[in-house]
Amino acid sequence: MPSEKRVTRRLADGTVKTYTYSSAPRQDAVWTLGRVISSYRRSARFAGLAPATKTAYLHYLEHLRPLAEVPIAEIKRRHIRAIRDELAVATPAVANAVAKLARTILAFAVEDDLLEYNVLIGFKNLPGGERRAWTEAQVAAIGKLPENLRRAAVLGLYTGQRIGDCAGMTWSAYDGQGIEVVQQKTGARLWVPAHAALRAELDAWPRAAVTMLATIHGRPWRSGRVLSTRFAMAAGQIPALRGVTFHGLRKTAAARLAEAGCSTHEIAAITGHRTLAMIELYTRDADQKRRATAAIFRLENAGKTERK
Repeated sequence: MPSEKRVTRRLADGTVKTYTYSSAPRQDAVWTLGRVISSYRRSARFAGLAPATKTAYLHYLEHLRPLAEVPIAEIKRRHIRAIRDELAVATPAVANAVAKLARTILAFAVEDDLLEYNVLIGFKNLPGGERRAWTEAQVAAIGKLPENLRRAAVLGLYTGQRIGDCAGMTWSAYDGQGIEVVQQKTGARLWVPAHAALRAELDAWPRAAVTMLATIHGRPWRSGRVLSTRFAMAAGQIPALRGVTFHGLRKTAAARLAEAGCSTHEIAAITGHRTLAMIELYTRDADQKRRATAAIFRLENAGKTERK
């Protein structure tokens, strides 16, 4: 039985009153994962995120709903691992993103003194969750997509922008030589020069909507997420494109720039990445291939000058 606490107070009129309090914890004082998530969504940290990031986070948080009533102190690594592994069967990138966001939520609870220790520190991503660049064979299969989605892939490939930014590109932002972009995630303002192949495409596209990309009904996409869903569904019907992501085109664009000999700063001027470390991650394979090719070229030609 919970004990009771009695406190005696003398009021201003001289009356003495005794107040009785139960020592039993109030139910609403229990911080469940769902309650912490609600607090996180009201926080300045969440408010400071870019709109596109907020939308993605809200989508990922839905996957944590089964744990909403679990007290935050009782969350274990195995709980998050179970959710992650279930998602990994079909969407490894989403699986890793959900686990990463769960770690962020627990870190928020620690900072707010709601939790003593973040049990997800050191929780590793599953292999295969990285959104990979498209192969040249996959790029060649772009033409098999429905026309409005083919245009989306072309725009992503030649500008290196995220799907939300591609969906939001307007004809008025195109001056015939390049496209002005304000990235949804970072707020970065870019002017992306249009590759000759992209200029030829844009000159041939109908301008039925204010945006460059449109639905089959000729209307702008409601959001990048809607476009992403339609794109994934269509790509999944094409054997050569199964497993690709639109974001992989961003990596392909960066890799092509690296293969052409562009510096990380030059690539960042196109993609809008804030950290050069991310550019290096995106172009790692391309840089390895370029350097290895240069090394073999030097080896093959070593001594030729002397023999002449």
